[in-house]
Amino acid sequence: MKTNDRSLGGLRTAVLLACLCLFAPRAVRAEQDWTAHDDLFSVSFPTATEGWACGRYGTILHTSDGGATWSPQESHTTFTLSGISFADAEHGWAVGNKGTIVHTSDGGKTWTLQQSPVDYFHMDVICMTPQKGFIVSERTHILATEDGGRTWEVRFKDEDYILKSISFCDDLHGWVVGEYGHTYHTEDGGQTWKKQAGYYEMDWETGYIRGDNFLFDVVALNPMEAWAVGIQGTVRRTTDGGVTWEDVDTGVPKMALYTIASDGQGTLVISGKGVSWSSGDGGKTWGEPRFEPTIEYGWIYDIEALGPGRFVACGDEGAIYRRLAGGQWTRVEY
Repeated sequence: MKTNDRSLGGLRTAVLLACLCLFAPRAVRAEQDWTAHDDLFSVSFPTATEGWACGRYGTILHTSDGGATWSPQESHTTFTLSGISFADAEHGWAVGNKGTIVHTSDGGKTWTLQQSPVDYFHMDVICMTPQKGFIVSERTHILATEDGGRTWEVRFKDEDYILKSISFCDDLHGWVVGEYGHTYHTEDGGQTWKKQAGYYEMDWETGYIRGDNFLFDVVALNPMEAWAVGIQGTVRRTTDGGVTWEDVDTGVPKMALYTIASDGQGTLVISGKGVSWSSGDGGKTWGEPRFEPTIEYGWIYDIEALGPGRFVACGDEGAIYRRLAGGQWTRVEY
């Protein structure tokens, strides 16, 4: 069994890692003849054809044909990379364990290490422009750069929680979500962040922890609307800029949901541990899409839209799936 790069103590971290499946035994799939690869945690497509994925042990993969074929790139790190993001077909970042930040300005032909101001496990990154980016990390840290990563600064920090995902809908409006439902919002391009949701408290009489559900991913659709997903089938939505968040009954089983993606045209896809659900009408109705082969015994950790009705997903044992417009999900062999 492969394990994560470092051991993080504490009950909260143990629960989180269990939900991430980072220590889960590998399911045996004798009926499939897929080549085993290292787990993938993030995928980014700045164009409909150029894309990258990253994962365990410094894995970075690249495609130039919309995800039909993939080839490895040298990341110059063996630490797990949990997030990857590109502003265009040349400029991007990947981030991960031990404060790892790697950067490319030539489409991944070369990746170089950049200095992080904190030695934490970076969970996600967003590349707004070739010069501007944000990283979300442990201990409620949000890092920022305005110079292409030559310098990174701590832009925001709060209590000791793990932030999992960041999403912007435009240059000004964005959300961050994470452990115990903690949700933060910006209206000024990430200069300042305001807490909107999330709680954690100890019941000193019973000794039990009370808190909101962990959130693993968020997608910002416009300044008013955003969606988030998390453990126990949690699907959450705001339509008022985050003033209020409501749980949405999608019918999805109470499994860990790791990712949500939108094509910007009304199609939403959510996925996680052995499950996937999708909506073609902006979240009014939901159904279960078909994956070939099935993901019932695996997990999908990230999904990225390529265009109307078209998506690429990645997950355990290097699984990469494509969904063409109106079609089923099909696994890519590489």
